[in-house]
Amino acid sequence: MSLALARVDDRLVHGQVVLAWAGTLKAQRLMVADDAAARADWERQLMQASAGDLEVQVFAVAETAVRLREESARTGTAILLLRSPRAALAAVEAGAQIHELNLGGLHHAPGREPVLDYLYLNDDDRAALRALAARGVRIVARDLPSSRALPAAEWLEPGSVA
Repeated sequence: MSLALARVDDRLVHGQVVLAWAGTLKAQRLMVADDAAARADWERQLMQASAGDLEVQVFAVAETAVRLREESARTGTAILLLRSPRAALAAVEAGAQIHELNLGGLHHAPGREPVLDYLYLNDDDRAALRALAARGVRIVARDLPSSRALPAAEWLEPGSVA
């Protein structure tokens, strides 16, 4: 297995992930690490229905390290999806090996400030991203495969809008 992408996207499974990212990366599987979705049958079913021919695995964030280890024995490629920077940090703190984290869609919400057209952050998001970077995770922002990956140094700190 090759983990083709680890992505934070508050919408998790949607057309951009299924068509653009999975298509470009030739992924066969979407791995969704999200506590709320792992508890909701209807949400898991909706994700599978939205993913077309892609296999969708939904599990709690704390299971990410084990799931990635199991995935390493499989053939083909997978995309790991997390809902927030805090969830990504929790996965890494629980032992998940994530070398690069793509922020692709954190949308407007109360308390979040615009950083890029597709990226809004609050103080907790920034703290989680700094903690991930301190653990050696490369943080980039990139909404589409055809877009340039923007390193965190270009947009992470307040006032550094790219």
